[in-house]
Amino acid sequence: PPIEEVREIISQTDVALDSVKECMRAIELSERQFSAQRKNILQAAFSGRLVPQDPSDEPASVLLARIRASRADKASVPSRRPRKAKEPA
Repeated sequence: PPIEEVREIISQTDVALDSVKECMRAIELSERQFSAQRKNILQAAFSGRLVPQDPSDEPASVLLARIRASRADKASVPSRRPRKAKEPA
């Protein structure tokens, strides 16, 4: 191709590459912001700051103790499954 056409192709390619680099920087920034926001949301969730707290709710430790006790009770009761009859040989 003529030299002017080559220069135009190079110019357009440079513009496109600059655009790609700008997009990549924007994506990297978005990923960092996402990670920081996720960390903040999880921290707020585990500290009970996402929703208003009801003072009449029982503490998590009490709920966990109740769940453990319920599981222990279920584990101590033998299951009563009917036995299969042996087939004659």
